[in-house]
Amino acid sequence: MKKIHAIYCFVLVCFIHPCISQETIKFNERSVEITAEIAQKTRKLYSELKFDNELIINVLTKKEQKKLKERDKINFSRVRVKKLTALFKDSLGVEPYDLLLQFVPFEIKGNKKDEFPLTGVTWTQSNLKNLTSRKGYYQLIVTKSKNLTASGYINDTINGVTKKNFKKNEAVYIYGKHTYVYIPENSFDCDCEEIQFELKEFFTPSEILLSGLTTTSNGKTLVTGGMIHLMAYCNNKELSLKNGTKANINFYSIEESFGIFFGKENNNIIDWTLDKNTKAQLNSFEFDEEMEGGGEGLTVLTEKLGWINCDAFPPKTPKTELLVDLQKPTDSTFVRLIFLDMKSILPGYFTNSENSKAFFKDIPKGMKTNLLVYKLIGKTHINWSIAEIETGKDKFITDLKYQIATKDEFQKLVDQSW
Repeated sequence: MKKIHAIYCFVLVCFIHPCISQETIKFNERSVEITAEIAQKTRKLYSELKFDNELIINVLTKKEQKKLKERDKINFSRVRVKKLTALFKDSLGVEPYDLLLQFVPFEIKGNKKDEFPLTGVTWTQSNLKNLTSRKGYYQLIVTKSKNLTASGYINDTINGVTKKNFKKNEAVYIYGKHTYVYIPENSFDCDCEEIQFELKEFFTPSEILLSGLTTTSNGKTLVTGGMIHLMAYCNNKELSLKNGTKANINFYSIEESFGIFFGKENNNIIDWTLDKNTKAQLNSFEFDEEMEGGGEGLTVLTEKLGWINCDAFPPKTPKTELLVDLQKPTDSTFVRLIFLDMKSILPGYFTNSENSKAFFKDIPKGMKTNLLVYKLIGKTHINWSIAEIETGKDKFITDLKYQIATKDEFQKLVDQSW
């Protein structure tokens, strides 16, 4: 990162209770140059830093602390920290949220507990102005997060499955609650005379949430019209459509135009990718004479089966972050942010090995949302907590209150979101 004021900084010292250590990186006298020795030591310190621990890097030696004038301490420490930040990010691939700036005032006034304040949540010009109105020097704080793991898990059968068997030389007609599927006869190359089909649908908030599904494409927020999982099997082996053959899928509960995204499971979530070659038509497709059903809704012709999602990217907005203290950590906890003004559900990512803290990044700012934390208890009950969040305004959630509800009660509650 080229500018220190562009660093995203998070107050994690008290949030995740890391083990804290300190080191000094020695620059040449009155120099801000990153030498080969400095680069080597920086890499060594980072490689030895344990996950979830914190390293405070001093950039002024004790000798410089005694001899330099206050103005020089401010200037040298600020530029050196800036140079080290770029080294950590560009050479070591350290994420911006693992790089924090700490300001140490020369004179401590008031409560000594506040003597080493971090730079708020986001490094902005207003924060910079408030901070630099006091005299002091700068330190760099580095944390090492594990690869963030998405909370929850995929459970795509929880809402039920529509199963149909058809002979290979027959046309396929499958009706779901929200979807109609037609596949022409002889669309598969296989040895089976009879082919098994499965259709799973996810359109309401509860259907999406309980299945562990979310609406992101490579980390970017999506607005969904609904999603399905459509599969064909021969002796339990997945089948693909023959080249040149297309399935006709009518999403008859969708009344808006969307792009078509296909999904693959990655890191406990389905990651959706736009397929520009698959087109959707709104209320304009005419069915073949031999087909049943009407042409209302969104009609898609696709050469691929699998995870299919009718999605769109929302308008670009400033992004923000959210940290959540779950209080009751468990591997099977789902942490989700459900937007109230658009059909989006984002996954929370665990930030520590205990899975007690969750993190949302790059979320649209200034949106009304509900933070949902929940865990399935058997097949009938759910332990859950909900908090109303305005993204960007609410940045730390630590006072979640949990309760137990039946699955039906939970569904009725969350389905009021959209």
